[in-house]
Amino acid sequence: MTKKENKEQSSQLEKVALQIEKMRLGDYIYNMNRPSKIILNNLLGGISRGVGLTVGATLVIALLFKILSVIISMNIPYLTETLQEVVSIIKATPVAGIVEDKKQKCDCAPLMDNGDEKERTEDVNSGTN
Repeated sequence: MTKKENKEQSSQLEKVALQIEKMRLGDYIYNMNRPSKIILNNLLGGISRGVGLTVGATLVIALLFKILSVIISMNIPYLTETLQEVVSIIKATPVAGIVEDKKQKCDCAPLMDNGDEKERTEDVNSGTN
């Protein structure tokens, strides 16, 4: 081997070593030998992404409702009525996990004024008429 070939090989080895350093291959190998560190990093990353998503979505929805309330307050004829209906539908929609415990009433016949409402409610809930 000549000096020129040695110099080229050492130059190529230096380039490879520099690329390995840039890739932080040593840190990667170190972390792969410690699975607890990987689990902890992924857990903390997942928690921070979840909190960030929740806070961000809350801010965007709050901003959207603020913009809608400003538009509604302008009293634009058709648009105001439509947006008021949308807001009332959103407010009337129950939140997931919150269920109100109300007895179901029968709408099949008008209620009589003689106090049969309790009996009719129990009939509907029991499944008999």
